[in-house]
Amino acid sequence: MNPKKTALFQLFALIIFSLNSFGQNGQIPPFTIQIEPVIANPLPAIHSFAFAKSGDKWLIIGGRTNGLHGLNSSGSFPPEYINNSVMVIDTTTWNFYQSDLNQLIPAIADPMRSTNMQYIQEGNYLYMIGGYGYDSVADLFVTFPNLTAIHVDNMINAVINAQPIATTIRQVNDTNFAICGGDLGKIGNDYYLMFGHNFRGFYADPPVPIFTQKYSDKIKKFDINDDGTTITLSSFSYQTDTNNFHRRDFNTGPIIKPDGSFAIGAYGGVFRKDSNLPFQEPIIISASGASVDISYKQVMSQYTCAIMPIYDSISQKMYTTFFGGISLYNYNDATNLLKRDSLVPFINDLTTMTLHSDGSIEETILPIKLPGLLGSNAKFIPTQHVSSYANEVIRLRDLPNAKTMVGYILGGIRAQQGNFGISWANDSIYRVFITPTIYTLNNEIANSIQNLQLFPNPTNQQSTLMFYLKSAEQITFSVQDVFGKSIMKTVNENFSKGNQKININTSELKSGIYICKIQSESVEQIIKLIITR
Repeated sequence: MNPKKTALFQLFALIIFSLNSFGQNGQIPPFTIQIEPVIANPLPAIHSFAFAKSGDKWLIIGGRTNGLHGLNSSGSFPPEYINNSVMVIDTTTWNFYQSDLNQLIPAIADPMRSTNMQYIQEGNYLYMIGGYGYDSVADLFVTFPNLTAIHVDNMINAVINAQPIATTIRQVNDTNFAICGGDLGKIGNDYYLMFGHNFRGFYADPPVPIFTQKYSDKIKKFDINDDGTTITLSSFSYQTDTNNFHRRDFNTGPIIKPDGSFAIGAYGGVFRKDSNLPFQEPIIISASGASVDISYKQVMSQYTCAIMPIYDSISQKMYTTFFGGISLYNYNDATNLLKRDSLVPFINDLTTMTLHSDGSIEETILPIKLPGLLGSNAKFIPTQHVSSYANEVIRLRDLPNAKTMVGYILGGIRAQQGNFGISWANDSIYRVFITPTIYTLNNEIANSIQNLQLFPNPTNQQSTLMFYLKSAEQITFSVQDVFGKSIMKTVNENFSKGNQKININTSELKSGIYICKIQSESVEQIIKLIITR
């Protein structure tokens, strides 16, 4: 056997062996991952920010430009390292634009300068909740009780063209939103503000506390009603667990369950009530409520990091890959063993957590490393062209049987060493590639529907679905909401070989995400349609 292949086989064997103590079989997931840096103009060093995108352009608000906060200093969040700009990155040219928040009144600007906000993009709106920072009006460090709504396209255009940004921003207050270090998600029409805490004052370690904090211990479920002018909050309900929900700085990611329904997975977080250690019990949040899996202990990456969700519709397995970050365990390359470290160090390992169709969980360390101790407080951004569900879970069986770029890793914290070293905000962007190791549907797609595109997208009046047929076929086309309900008359016609167009009248659709489904005799493809008003 080739010596290089022998060494690779031994590496796989050692990794699998080392994981048997906390996984089921330590199975390598059915895809490989490659990471490559983007060589571009100097880009902002940033972490713990809010994010939205429109086409090829990224919008970044809030966060910090220094490294991990100190642990024994009242100067852990020095004001000179706040992100005082709204940033835009054009990923076609990698040009970078920014607009100073000082053009706004302090009551509006201060929450937008905060760190560890909870946020979500819904169509053409970015909703940002809470966040920790300096309230210049009250002269206090607080967790802001705000919801800030940003019109994404208008904000991006204003920043690029150096125009005023105030008209793109709306803000409402609610004490429910005085949360930082939590997360914001959505299932169906309901929003979920998960865990986090209300932190006031200077960050410092006991026995000299100069702050107060109150953990939420809740999942807050509510509705946002937004007509583009007025924002109304309604239907608040609460699920409380003073032990298992006592978390902040955790990971969340979208999940596809075996029955096809959407859910949210919550992983890790700090700190346990009985010790300064992270939580290890995963939580699955669905429309019917949240359940804690006390049968499984998550081993790697318990602190907020970039994560990538992938679902295999054939095996009904959900794969969530964690990119580095901060972890209770560290993988020792020299000994090929896991080592528990109560100081919870920075790591450069990639770990995939598999949620099986029977509900069981396992973790696998992948035979690839990040290019440094990074990933913490970073963001995985899927490309706009990758096939995914409405909740941005990547469809594994729709990927080509080849190396395919599926997303980017943006920002985060980079550390010099695992514990006690210097850390700083990451200014590198990385491309993430996937190569499936199983048969995927694209072998059939190549023989029927090609070059599927939707333009414009987002839209409000009309969009055009464009594709190429390699042979004459009967095509069925429908537009559905995220629950699978058809909301337009289905097209069912014979199409000839060549370039094709289907015009879609969207003038009567409400703002939101819809699914365009196109099917030939042998294959089905979907593409997301975003309506903005």
